[in-house]
Amino acid sequence: MERRRPAKWPGEERRTDEFPTMIRARRRELGLTQKQVAVQIEIEGRAVSQAFVADLEKGFAAPRPPLIEQFARVLELDRDLLYLAARQVPPEVAEELGRLTSEERAAAWRGFRRAVMEDEEESKGQARAAGAKGKGRRASSRKG
Repeated sequence: MERRRPAKWPGEERRTDEFPTMIRARRRELGLTQKQVAVQIEIEGRAVSQAFVADLEKGFAAPRPPLIEQFARVLELDRDLLYLAARQVPPEVAEELGRLTSEERAAAWRGFRRAVMEDEEESKGQARAAGAKGKGRRASSRKG
């Protein structure tokens, strides 16, 4: 019997913000079993199996948009965050992108990248400020 391997995104290691890790951690946080989750998730009107949920949690199966939506509902997770973790674009975003010209898509991508970089810079600035505060407190406590 051939052993299945988890799906990986090229050049990436397993991270806590990946779909499998997120759904497993949240399920456990809510105190739910895989079976309890499975009975609330449907494909074509039929509940999925516990084994299917296990495969998703291990990364052996890739989630489709309807499944992402259902997992977000059942596990009370932000759907956009779950789409991001699954490395997928929500259907309404894909539809909107499809309406854009290639130039408009390129401009949207540049805007997105700029926003991400600004957010990263802001986070770094906050971390530096927090570090500087901590150093100041330690220095003043040594003087006393």
